[in-house]
Amino acid sequence: MKPPTFNQRPGQFRTVIDIEKGQSEPDQQYSSSARTIVGASLGGLKKLFDHTTDPIVSGRYTINLRRLFLLLLILLILIGMSTVWFVAIFPEHSAEGTDSLIQNTVGITNQDRLKNDEDHARPHVIPHTRAQDSATYRYERVRGKGARTSLKKIQFKFPPESDQDRLQRESRLQAVRDGFEHAWTGYRDHAWGHDEVSPVSGGYKDNFNGWGATMIDSLDTLVIMGFNKEFDEALEWVKTKFTMTNNPTIQLPFFETIIRYMGGFLGAYDLTGEKVLLDKAEELGKYTLNAFQGSDFPNSRFTIDPSFSGHDESFVLAEIGTLQLEFSRLSKLTGNPIYNQKARKIFDILGTAMPEIPGLLPPNVQDGEGRKYSDFQASVGGMVDSYYEYLLKEWILLDGKATKYKEMFEEAVSSIKKYMIMTPEDGSKDYVILGQVNSASKTVEPDMGHLACFMSGSLAMGSKYFGRSEDLLLARQVAQGCYLGYHHSASGLAPEAARFTESSQPGKFVTDPQHFFNPYRSRMEYILRPETLESLWILYRLTGEKKYQDQAWEIFQSLEKSCRTSIAYTGLTNVNNIESKDNKMESFFLAETLKYLYLMFSTPDVISLDDFVLNTEAHPLLRT
Repeated sequence: MKPPTFNQRPGQFRTVIDIEKGQSEPDQQYSSSARTIVGASLGGLKKLFDHTTDPIVSGRYTINLRRLFLLLLILLILIGMSTVWFVAIFPEHSAEGTDSLIQNTVGITNQDRLKNDEDHARPHVIPHTRAQDSATYRYERVRGKGARTSLKKIQFKFPPESDQDRLQRESRLQAVRDGFEHAWTGYRDHAWGHDEVSPVSGGYKDNFNGWGATMIDSLDTLVIMGFNKEFDEALEWVKTKFTMTNNPTIQLPFFETIIRYMGGFLGAYDLTGEKVLLDKAEELGKYTLNAFQGSDFPNSRFTIDPSFSGHDESFVLAEIGTLQLEFSRLSKLTGNPIYNQKARKIFDILGTAMPEIPGLLPPNVQDGEGRKYSDFQASVGGMVDSYYEYLLKEWILLDGKATKYKEMFEEAVSSIKKYMIMTPEDGSKDYVILGQVNSASKTVEPDMGHLACFMSGSLAMGSKYFGRSEDLLLARQVAQGCYLGYHHSASGLAPEAARFTESSQPGKFVTDPQHFFNPYRSRMEYILRPETLESLWILYRLTGEKKYQDQAWEIFQSLEKSCRTSIAYTGLTNVNNIESKDNKMESFFLAETLKYLYLMFSTPDVISLDDFVLNTEAHPLLRT
């Protein structure tokens, strides 16, 4: 299928900025005005008809001049009413109506309008009268309408900002939005309906089922950023072209399918209410049950046809511990308890495990209660990371009712603080890293993967919910360590895994005087990862400290300088060589990296931490 074509050029769309709240129901503003005119006109006519005059009789016809006049007047009024109704219901046919509707729908005040390009701002004209209703619904849902929770609020109460701060924030917001548009346009033009665009050479790759991973992963980002027309085009593709059954015997990755596709459908549904998205999520949910073959833990791969699914003996912790948000939300929305039951059973079993370090599990686990685990490398990085993330977030999504998950998270955090924290040998207290610790010897190595940088955000949220103020200090220190990995590289971007020189002093490490991390021991590639930005955003939303915005802006400028291509954005094979482009743009770059950057510079009511829980792919699930 060829992608839709447009007359607009990349970089042209500049109006829709989700900055300030506008009229929440602009369609009612118009329709109520029309009803007032109609009501007044009919009331006047009734009064006229209450008076009668003598008729004039002429041959076959009896003529009442007053009534003839009234008939003509009625005709004129009906024509006028039709015109008013047409403008009220279809304001895109009126220049003033279009401008006013869009301004109110997406929340732009006159002072917020950085540039005027109503062609992009106008929501996609869909073939029913729900266009403006849809835009209003999306606008309100992005700002948490319908969210319910009994947990305390944790977001910082931001004071009114100065004009200078607002202008700076909005200009940064616009730059990030332009960057997303550039990446989306490249995907649309070169890889529409496929998993990923090749950002250097053009063309596409199908690495994640061939179902259009970037399309589905980007749906809620389109809504959040106000790309209504682009969302509607992608939605039409989902309705008419998306299918999961073309190759029912192909082995599909369970983890990636859950977080990118199911999370993408659920997040976009929670923001738009488009039923087809929930339908697709439910269809996918039924297929993913095929991964549970003779075990309470899902296999790493599954097939659409259940007769071809296999059985694993060992399970990756992050893969089985990163479905709870998606499955419990799917059960909530569909009323089918099977998904929530599967999700809770996994955590219940893992909660009975007996590792050498309390609360910290190995990368590979086995099914069965009361398992003992010893002599393994414990970390919060790859293969285990999102398990710890979901312990906290599932507790939040379930409104604090799953107290066991809170206990498991707090136990893990206590062990992280006791065994993993490493400090720089130079005595700085501004930053730390979370190393890898051997469960038997308790020796810790100064290695920290980029994936582990998510932990700062989780520590910060846990500190607010559970009253652990010391964890917020640790969150700040971890985030600073992750940020410095960006700040000191030649490209301004951090490596996949930062490794440091060991110190002779236990629990300490030595930084490289030029690069911060040791470039000869580190994994030097950068694949457009979001975890540092995720934690910076959470810290900003919880503390209100502007330095986190400044650090995020520095990272965005590095992306523009080192990764932007004529088509989209590319990763690097070596962060100290900006020419080492890998010709790959993961779908999570649009789902997570650019989303976190946008939310860093939006107003804090957009995807509030008090209204949503974000899955590990940054898909916002409404708290209900």
